[in-house]
Amino acid sequence: MFRITSSCFLAFALASAGCAHVPTEKERQGSEIHYDLGVQAQQHGHVQDALAEYQKALELNPGNPEAHNAVGLLLHLSFRRLDEASAHYEKALTLRPSFSDARTNLGNLRLDQGRYDDAIKLYEESLNDMQYRHGYSAQGNLGWALYKKGDTANAVQNIKAAITTNPDFCLGYKNLGIIYDETGKTEEACRQFAHYREKCPEVAEAYQREGVCQAKLGRVEEAKKAFAGCEAKAQSNEQVLKDDCRSLLDHL
Repeated sequence: MFRITSSCFLAFALASAGCAHVPTEKERQGSEIHYDLGVQAQQHGHVQDALAEYQKALELNPGNPEAHNAVGLLLHLSFRRLDEASAHYEKALTLRPSFSDARTNLGNLRLDQGRYDDAIKLYEESLNDMQYRHGYSAQGNLGWALYKKGDTANAVQNIKAAITTNPDFCLGYKNLGIIYDETGKTEEACRQFAHYREKCPEVAEAYQREGVCQAKLGRVEEAKKAFAGCEAKAQSNEQVLKDDCRSLLDHL
């Protein structure tokens, strides 16, 4: 005769398809260990190893919201598997509704998909979390989503607020520079790209954008200096950017 143990009665009642496994304390600890190993691998640029560790973490404890968020980030940014990434972000939020990092990451994914209204809603929800440490990121990306929708004034206001909160927010300076450049305010665009380069001196793109901007204003020496900086800072995986900066430098 089949008997339902008390430990799995609730799972049986809810799922009506057998007994759902509840992770043991050892499995939860193992999940945290594999998550930490994934973080370390990711910090060293080993994205495949990181993904493998995060997946092991979820095998041991499918209810680990940090691991779901981490898998979502890799699938989103490194592998461009957006539907799968979305499912992991959403699962993280189901497990922890107050998980503002996952909510902002999901907003970033919706932004990449061109679903600007959905992205704006998610960013605004993150900004309502008074304890969210990375609110500047949500506000800066909220500004970019507003710009993509055509609301330039509120876009600039939000990105400037993000930079005020975190003066080292490189993406904010970059996006302000793009907005000013695309709206014909080249002088201001150059100032923002210069801030981008100052705050992120190891990012080759910052030099490239500043150089193009200075060239538009006819400032040849400043543009040459920026393109030379771009060429020097370009990483081994940025050969196209390096070649572009060399070509722009040669044409000045």
